[in-house]
Amino acid sequence: MNYLNNTLVAVAATVAANGAFAQDAANKLWKGDIEFGYYQQEGNTEESSVIGKANAKRSNGQWTYDIAAEAQNSETTGVRSAERYFISNRLAYDFSEFNYTFGYASGDKDRFSGFVYQATVAGGYGRRLLKNDRFTWDAEVGPGVRVSEFETASDAGDGQITEAILRMSTDFAWALSETATFEQKLTVENGDENTVSKSITSLKTKIVGGLGLKISYTMEYNEIVPNDTVHMDRETAVTVVYSF
Repeated sequence: MNYLNNTLVAVAATVAANGAFAQDAANKLWKGDIEFGYYQQEGNTEESSVIGKANAKRSNGQWTYDIAAEAQNSETTGVRSAERYFISNRLAYDFSEFNYTFGYASGDKDRFSGFVYQATVAGGYGRRLLKNDRFTWDAEVGPGVRVSEFETASDAGDGQITEAILRMSTDFAWALSETATFEQKLTVENGDENTVSKSITSLKTKIVGGLGLKISYTMEYNEIVPNDTVHMDRETAVTVVYSF
């Protein structure tokens, strides 16, 4: 169970890092979620999985800063079956009520994807399509660079590939009620060598105070993948979430 101990340490570190964010919550500087999920099955099949996620947003005048982190580890019959780490940072500047510029950077390390890592840096223009008490909808587009390092050979060769991309994203949130929120996030990074698309659909419900439950479904598609690796990854997660 060393993998579980290591993952719990990683999750705890993420939570501790975001603890600083929570300290500012009284002043409404930071808002975000800390999620944790664990699954274990014993008997004919021995399987366990742990997932931790954290995201926070800080708005100060015309500036908005977002940070997100994720760690996941799974083991089936004593063999590691999933190990993934992800982090992203985004900084946006509003130059009018509905228009803004942004800068974005992310790193993704998935041991079983066939990639050693994938990293993206991008920037561009954002438009606030909708904003009221129940709905928010933002859309962004801009150029960037993605670096992908293949663990095994692929149709694009092997080793490291650096390519220019066009990054497009949309983020939609709908407050269904005082205790339930639906979110849909979609990102497409289009490059000459590879196009990466990611969709996250989630429903978050409040139980009491800042504590709640979240159900999410994630799909991630790589047009070019290492040999013997599937193009589409899917994840369904149920997590306990603390909102601050």
